[in-house]
Amino acid sequence: MNRLSAKFVAVSFSLALLLLCGVGVISYISFLRLMQEKHWVIHTQQVLETSDNLYIYLRNAETAHSSYIFTSKITYKDIYKQEKRKVAQQIQIIKNLTRDDFKQQEQIQKLELKVTQKINFLDISIKIFEQQGFAINIEFAKNNQTININIDQQINNIKQVIEREEKNLLKRRIANTDEGIIQIIFLVFLGYALSALLIVGVYLLLQKQIQINQVLSAEAILLEQQAAKVKLVNLLETVTDAFVALDANWCYTYVNQRAGQIFNRRPEDLIGKNIWEEFPEGVGQKFYHAYYQAVSEQKVIQIEEYYSPWDRWFENRIYPSQEGLSIFFQDITRRKLAELALENSEKRYRSLVLATSQAVWLTDAQGFPKEYSSWIALTGQTQEEVQVWGWLNAIHPEDRELSQFLWNQAREWKSPYKLEHRVRVADGSYRFFAVRGVPILDADNQIQEWIGTHTDITDRKLTEEALQKAKAELEIKVQERTAELEKLNEELRNSNQELEQFAYVASHDLQEPLRAVTGYSQLLVEEYRGRLDDSAQEYIDYIIDGARRMQQLIQDLLAYSRIGTRGRIFRLNDCNVVLREALSNLQVAIAESQAVITHEPLPNLLADKTQLIQLFQNLIGNGIKFRRKDVTPQIHISAAIVEKSGGVGVQGWKGLEEDLTQNHQIWLFSVQDNGIGIKSQYFNRIFEIFRRLHTRREFSGTGIGLAICKKIVERHNGHIWAESQLGVGTTFYFTLHESATPESLDKDV
Repeated sequence: MNRLSAKFVAVSFSLALLLLCGVGVISYISFLRLMQEKHWVIHTQQVLETSDNLYIYLRNAETAHSSYIFTSKITYKDIYKQEKRKVAQQIQIIKNLTRDDFKQQEQIQKLELKVTQKINFLDISIKIFEQQGFAINIEFAKNNQTININIDQQINNIKQVIEREEKNLLKRRIANTDEGIIQIIFLVFLGYALSALLIVGVYLLLQKQIQINQVLSAEAILLEQQAAKVKLVNLLETVTDAFVALDANWCYTYVNQRAGQIFNRRPEDLIGKNIWEEFPEGVGQKFYHAYYQAVSEQKVIQIEEYYSPWDRWFENRIYPSQEGLSIFFQDITRRKLAELALENSEKRYRSLVLATSQAVWLTDAQGFPKEYSSWIALTGQTQEEVQVWGWLNAIHPEDRELSQFLWNQAREWKSPYKLEHRVRVADGSYRFFAVRGVPILDADNQIQEWIGTHTDITDRKLTEEALQKAKAELEIKVQERTAELEKLNEELRNSNQELEQFAYVASHDLQEPLRAVTGYSQLLVEEYRGRLDDSAQEYIDYIIDGARRMQQLIQDLLAYSRIGTRGRIFRLNDCNVVLREALSNLQVAIAESQAVITHEPLPNLLADKTQLIQLFQNLIGNGIKFRRKDVTPQIHISAAIVEKSGGVGVQGWKGLEEDLTQNHQIWLFSVQDNGIGIKSQYFNRIFEIFRRLHTRREFSGTGIGLAICKKIVERHNGHIWAESQLGVGTTFYFTLHESATPESLDKDV
């Protein structure tokens, strides 16, 4: 090439290079501008998306709030709290995105204020619901409905203002982007056109020089081939693979050192010798057929196979040519044994999965099917129908949207895919399946594929539905039964009122003639004192005593009947004070018998004070009445909290385990005397009305006292029983609960 041509080429290439550089610089600047515009377009889209998300999360929070108010399920309250946090996050995000726009910041501040008012309204509603109940909450909602609607409207108006401003910005930025693209296209086209003209001129000049150079390069090529052959030999000796070359007659033309080590032969001893004569045991092996196939078909063959004569695995890459074969091979025994072990493990795992699932599937990273044979067998879909998103067509229409949403979410989060949905199986029916898919991640935490299972849970679902239906039916029956019981209770209350009125009238009408009999008998004694003989005096005494006993019996019956109908509201009572009042009522009997009454500190309990006094009075009075001759009565009263482990006196308490499952404490009272005692066969009968164990000559009474005690204790949800030993004494036990239902409490307590 002469000096003028070289100078022309240099100048031409320089101009072309300058033009290309100029085009590149301009393109780069324009590209930066486009990227900046693209950034602001994306920024605007983010603002719009965040605004939409804020509105969605606010609506979700309001929906969760309503669900919690109407169902009282704590799950909806948790969802409400989560959505409220998301609303706060979206507010912060949109503030950060628009921090450079003063106009938008003013709207964001207004939006944040209204959203805060909305959240505060929902929080107050939940607080009212939890503290005062559903009805008060509904009233609160109605009273503040207008305020709530105004807040929602203001939030929506502010949101529209923000979105309108952002959309206007988006239009301007898209227009700027389009203008920049047109400029880039024009500049690039102009630069490339000029460069092409210069390059064509250079090409024509160089083409002539190339023809000259071809003659000179022929000798250089021959030298390069010789050098390449030497380099190839050196390369084949340094590679880790074994290598041999065979000619068309199956004779070795080259054997590297690694091949000699595997053959346990010196490479130079094999050159020129036939492979099948040197290794006759290889004839008929799969490698033998692969070599002949490569020669006949003239195609590269790669094979991994077990070579039984040497008990080893080899990987061969066979390259055929017109001169013969070039074979690269290596011993892969260790790797193959590891693969076989892994394969056996995978087979066992697959068998386990197939045994516990109805369908096993495999997809690529995008979720497109790779292995769906069991799914096809389950649903009856064809291979073509399953491809891409076709498998969704086998999902129940009501479950498809959720199934696809959760699938996309699992792909985005790289988390397990779990749900339950209905699948149309091969017979056309729908069955419930539990789905679980697991992503397989690589070292860079990228999804390689998905493995999943479908397990039939139809029987479980049907059982759950049957249980739910039975529960609903049971609730209806309970409501019906409750209504019936309320009606019966009302009738019973009316009947009790009528019975009480009858008992009061009957007792008054019966006691009036008895008082007359007693009065006139006493007048007869006074008027005719000294004129009546002993027999008449005895008869009159019988009349007076009988009338008094009849009057006492009527009073006891009336008191027994009034325990359940005229009981007072339970109040907090100090049992020590109650006991003192009972002892005051018994002071005459205590003084006559010289009884010794002792007691331990007693608790404060919610009870009917009048009935509690009567309970202590009857039990202590029994201890005084049924005393042993010439023995001073000693009566001791105590109380203790009942523990689950039991203790003294609880052997006779049949409802111990049931009562102890309640959430309040139970007190066990005992009234112990040193009287005559009771035979064990009478322990249960002594609490029956009119049940007497002695004659009236031995001990006075009507046989109603202990029955009254039993009825009082039962009204207080307690139990009463006795333990006794003849000639030693008797201990009466009864239980009282520490607390009562709120309806039974007086407001002053």
